[in-house]
Amino acid sequence: MRLLTVSFAVMASALLWAVPMFAQSDSIIHRDVETVDVEAHTQKRQAVPMQTMSAIEIQQLGVQNLADAVRRFSGTNVKDYGGVGGLKTVSVRGLGAAHTAVSYDGVVVSDCQAGHIDIGRFDIGSIETIALTIGQPDGLLQPASAFAQAAMLSISTRKPNFAERQTDARAQLKGGSFGYFDAQVEAARKVRHSTLSGTAQFMRSRGDYRYAIPNVDSTESGRRRNSDIRSARAEINLSTADSGRFQNHLKAYGFYSERGLPGAVIFYYQQAKERLADKNFFVQNDCRLRLSDDLMFRLQAKYNYSWNRYEDTNVKYTGGRYVELNTQHEGLFSMAGLWSWRPVSVSLAGDVVYNTLESDIKDNPQPRRLTFLSALNVRAALQRFEATATLVARHASEKVEFGKRPDDLKRLTPAFSLKWSSNRATIRAMAKATYRIPTFNELYYTTLGTTGLKPEEARELNVGFDFGTSKFDFSADFYANNVENKIVAIPTLYVWKMANYGEVNILGVDLAAGTEFSVAAVKLKLTANYSYQKAIDVTNSNSKLYKSQIPYTPLHSGKAAAVATFGKYSLSATTIVSGKRYFLEYNIPDNEIEPYAEFSATATRSFNIGRSQLTASLSCLNITDNQYSVIKYYPMPGRQFQLQVNFTL
Repeated sequence: MRLLTVSFAVMASALLWAVPMFAQSDSIIHRDVETVDVEAHTQKRQAVPMQTMSAIEIQQLGVQNLADAVRRFSGTNVKDYGGVGGLKTVSVRGLGAAHTAVSYDGVVVSDCQAGHIDIGRFDIGSIETIALTIGQPDGLLQPASAFAQAAMLSISTRKPNFAERQTDARAQLKGGSFGYFDAQVEAARKVRHSTLSGTAQFMRSRGDYRYAIPNVDSTESGRRRNSDIRSARAEINLSTADSGRFQNHLKAYGFYSERGLPGAVIFYYQQAKERLADKNFFVQNDCRLRLSDDLMFRLQAKYNYSWNRYEDTNVKYTGGRYVELNTQHEGLFSMAGLWSWRPVSVSLAGDVVYNTLESDIKDNPQPRRLTFLSALNVRAALQRFEATATLVARHASEKVEFGKRPDDLKRLTPAFSLKWSSNRATIRAMAKATYRIPTFNELYYTTLGTTGLKPEEARELNVGFDFGTSKFDFSADFYANNVENKIVAIPTLYVWKMANYGEVNILGVDLAAGTEFSVAAVKLKLTANYSYQKAIDVTNSNSKLYKSQIPYTPLHSGKAAAVATFGKYSLSATTIVSGKRYFLEYNIPDNEIEPYAEFSATATRSFNIGRSQLTASLSCLNITDNQYSVIKYYPMPGRQFQLQVNFTL
């Protein structure tokens, strides 16, 4: 607890210290770009909260994976089941993981079976920029699905840097504790207006880290079991651009992983024999066409194939083993148009999505879902003021081979944002309504599924401001969210059933500050953020759970980082702090998860070898060897080391 108090004091000092320090003009935490996919270089302040992290920051801070990067954003709650292969999902501002969309190079990634995306499957080594947008995307030329979510995590992969060459190539090797090894190669060739690039990656880890957890008057220690993983990924990209009038990006992606699912660590017993194999292939195309200075179009198409095999060995099964196979297919087509005639801009987008789930689970109805999405945006910009109104329409229809199916879903959801900005400051306000359709698992999975479920409805309110000069940058956002018809599993007479039984109110504050200055030949960059999030159950005023903090949501959390750069050397120190949480809704001491603070450090050195460059970095993660858990009974790794070498031709 003392360590946690010290950590919060350090971050509070950093927030206050950042204000009067002399800084460079580009030292900001919330970088502002024109579009969510971060391809535009024009920077302007946003009408909604947006946070980004670049590849350079990822390397300097020693970020190990995408989940680790997202944990450093304000207002996020990453559920991490430990190890490299453990499931990792992100919830933003208490709304739940299914309310956060993930896009990969501008096209939305989906999973109709589970509803949430395991962000642990995306490789951090090939990422150029990560952007988290809460509420509306700032760019209007987006697919309708981008406007239909409460938050969007956008992943942009690295773009080739040709300079004076026609070929760009790089290699990356990473190795570390617990048998971790990662090798990746990238190559790109430029031919006239087109660029052909490819990436191949292999990763493995034993994941057998040691842990120690308190047990009354003693401490139980051991090694994590069944936490190994092997994965392979390959991508091919073909990008074409012609004088700013035409841009097209074609991507083919393949992924395979085979991993153990680390089970819960129960005192004196650790049963972990579950295995999961995943295959994923998709091909997507994103095309932009500018017909004139006032008229633009965007077309997207995607086919996605996803397969997984779950296996568990246990005496409770007939024959001692249980195997489950699931296959998903998805087809997507999107068309969007943007017309601008100052001071008014209007965009209209329409998406068609078709999803299927094939499963060998007994009595699975093999569902198919057809979804139509449309989004109308109107923006008016008058000098320092900007107002945007959005209306999203969704129609979803399902078919099953046998059994009941849910009624067709039809919804209209509005959003509105307002921004006032000057050279140094921005004041913003945003209101948005969204909802999420129940997943295939929630509707149909064995005895749990309930076809009569209503969609979860979410409402977001945000008021914030940011202020920046050449000396510092500071932002603050105050928000109030509400979730109705929350889908939960509740006990019935004999079995558990999915039901709409819940309402949650969320009140929160996100603060962030940063500064950059020089001391002699050393450049220093300091950043810090703090989040307060009160997310309470208001379902039933007569219940003992009324106004209790929802599980796995800390009231206080924060992050801080310091980066020192001198010549070709850089040194960084970071901390991530989380207050106590509860793993059950009853907010009693027996259900508490202890607060934690994790400290890490990274040293980086660059070398020029002719026209090539080699960069090596050494990271020590969880320096204090703090034994903590994000999810109850799933201990996180203790102290670990990682060496990374990048070579660019």
